[in-house]
Amino acid sequence: MISYEDRSCTLPPSYYNRMPSQLQGEMEAARRVGLRPIEIPGREFDSLAAEGVRLIYVVASGRLLVSKRQVGVEHITHAVLADGGPVQAAGELEIRAEHGSFVVSALNNISGHYRPAEASLEIARTAFESAGIHIPLQALRGYDLGAS
Repeated sequence: MISYEDRSCTLPPSYYNRMPSQLQGEMEAARRVGLRPIEIPGREFDSLAAEGVRLIYVVASGRLLVSKRQVGVEHITHAVLADGGPVQAAGELEIRAEHGSFVVSALNNISGHYRPAEASLEIARTAFESAGIHIPLQALRGYDLGAS
């Protein structure tokens, strides 16, 4: 769990699912393929990162959750990871395991469901760093997605 208590600031802003009418179908699709969000840190994440795939992530309620973007024929959305609730950050992550550690080549804030502000990347970076995953500054890819 990510703690914001030791910071001299309030909780980060929340972003809300802009496509709530799609959530039921998205959750059903995730259940069909047996998907459940993977929390970082943990062995499940270690195995997933070892595959060297592009992942989606959310920071929600102090938890850092990831999943593959595509599972079988199903497209997995950020809203599924957050169970439709608000997030403090969301986007995509390119990671691989190399010589016993994780190498992150890209971290962005791309999420059509949440459209988080570019500033949310620092929240994501802090969450990953708190979980022991270093995010080099050159890996950050911020986009202005029209967050409001």
